[in-house]
Amino acid sequence: MRRVSRSTWSIGAPIVATVPAPFAKDLCKYRKNGKPNTSDASDDLSVEVGEALFDVLGVRHVPTAGEKDEPTGRVLADAVATDLLSRFPVDAGGIEVRPERKLFDFEQYRHVGAIRDVKPGRSKEFNVAWGRLTRFVRARATKPADMRRADAMIAAVESSVDAADAVLHKLLDELGDESLLGLDLTVARQGTPDRLPSLEVGLSLKWSLRTDRAQDCRSQGAKMSALRRGRMPHFAVVTMEPRPYMLNLLGGGAGDVDCVYHLDVAALTQAVDDVYGKTPQRRRGRDQFHRLVDQRRIRDYDDLVAEIQALA
Repeated sequence: MRRVSRSTWSIGAPIVATVPAPFAKDLCKYRKNGKPNTSDASDDLSVEVGEALFDVLGVRHVPTAGEKDEPTGRVLADAVATDLLSRFPVDAGGIEVRPERKLFDFEQYRHVGAIRDVKPGRSKEFNVAWGRLTRFVRARATKPADMRRADAMIAAVESSVDAADAVLHKLLDELGDESLLGLDLTVARQGTPDRLPSLEVGLSLKWSLRTDRAQDCRSQGAKMSALRRGRMPHFAVVTMEPRPYMLNLLGGGAGDVDCVYHLDVAALTQAVDDVYGKTPQRRRGRDQFHRLVDQRRIRDYDDLVAEIQALA
């Protein structure tokens, strides 16, 4: 069923037809404290707009969710992945939708984290081969002088290997590990025997937002842009966050995140209009939200489906 919402922050704004995520309402629950599971319990305005959003969706005001039941992390990821996989099977147009993958699984980022495979120290294979060689050399040293010469050469090689290993240890300690968040959901064009899959869409899934979560997403987008070798994938966030301010932290930035896909833009628009239209101070939040929607910085879930469909 298609919802229709009207952008109200400016006169003559266009009517926008949207299709929400089919699973959005099922994930919306009231916590045992009676507050929506989209909201910051310590933020009265967050609770108010969360309740307004749930009223539009028709969520019963009955406490049903404890902390362990909230659709953060795995639950939201499973819901999005299940829905997209049902729409785009692995063999659909040569694309594959998969949850939880690292950047170095893809062609544009195959170099990322390559240092993780570098292991200092002598390998098992080296030790076996070196043992055979030293025994072979010593077995042929029949005179004391030859034995001393063989031992000296063996010691020189071992010293050189140990020195090189020490340098490698120091280099790895100085470089450290690359701190890079994994992608919650990926859409990739399938690879070939000699080429990794090409990342087309990378998604970060956040049921709701805190300031640190928003910064994590923006940091991830900036690193993806800086580290890529080839075309930048479409990188976006999928969320049910109801607060305009928090959505603006992502969508109103300088492009680290392409856009924010909300699970139900039409329902949220009505909730924001109801809650943020009450006072002049709140109306700034309403107008900010509508600007983000009109600029397509906030998009509906069906826009994400269309984005993937265009790849098939």
